[in-house]
Amino acid sequence: MKSYNWGIIGPGKIAHYFANDLKLVSPPQKITAVLSDREKSLNDFAGEFAVKKRFLNLDDFVHQSKVDIAYIATPHTLHYEAIKACLKNKIAVLCEKPIVLNREQFLEIQQLSKTNQTFLMEGMWIRFLPDIKKLLEFVSEKRIGNIMSLKASISFKAPCDDDNRYYDPEKGGGSLLDLGVYCVFLSTLVLGKPSLVKAVGNLSGKNIDEASAILLSHDDGSYAMLESSLQIKHNRPAEIFGTDGVIRLLDPWFEKSPGIEIEMDKGKKDTIFFTWEGHGLQFEIEEVVQCVSQQKTESGLMPHALSKMILEITDEIRDQVGVFYPEYE
Repeated sequence: MKSYNWGIIGPGKIAHYFANDLKLVSPPQKITAVLSDREKSLNDFAGEFAVKKRFLNLDDFVHQSKVDIAYIATPHTLHYEAIKACLKNKIAVLCEKPIVLNREQFLEIQQLSKTNQTFLMEGMWIRFLPDIKKLLEFVSEKRIGNIMSLKASISFKAPCDDDNRYYDPEKGGGSLLDLGVYCVFLSTLVLGKPSLVKAVGNLSGKNIDEASAILLSHDDGSYAMLESSLQIKHNRPAEIFGTDGVIRLLDPWFEKSPGIEIEMDKGKKDTIFFTWEGHGLQFEIEEVVQCVSQQKTESGLMPHALSKMILEITDEIRDQVGVFYPEYE
């Protein structure tokens, strides 16, 4: 692998985790530029991580920063324009989930990636964590037989006020795109694309989904029951049920899960524990560095097709629940 110059677009909380985990990657990667629309956060981040090039304008960033890879961690509604600007200038992109708001936006940036032969990947960071990789090994080995169903939920009791991004439509607020997207990702990763999507939800006065309940069914008879909520806090393990047993990704399964539990129908139960340094973003960073070094336009582990499939599902869920972002779609 090679050492690259990274630019940070949106120096918020997750970008701080990212910057710290970047130090764990070998060979050393360096943040050489940062972009923010707020001067204080720009200077605070640049000061903390010794970044010399500071930008308040996207056009200046893509033309003057001379970075190799951009990490985009802005609110959801700002992803699309930032990705387009980077790809048009042949800056490789790692963008936080959801990569864009809908399938139509994704098809455009996917084509830009191919046309300009520039790497693009959604930052679905849990895809690269050791526990998720082990889960896929168990599924492939049919450790619990044929997979029949999956249950996953994420809830977070968010303050219901206009200053909170979770309730702000201009920032792509709602439980689905912030929390439920992890559940949809896990289901799609394990079960593939569903043949039927059914969803209901609770809407705020600004048509933000405060909660969503989702059923995904497949032609082979398997199904997933998923839930996201900004109204309660009641997380539990994600469970994958097979004909011979169940696999549990221990809570918090969507963050730094302590491990995987396998319980067989015959009564045997084993737990595999995991731990790693940092937040865990270094694993996706390593994938990006490897792919860019090999001049790939997409990752084999988090390919464009998977991001598109997730968006097709979340598009349908939002349509059924009634969540729209008219100024951005």
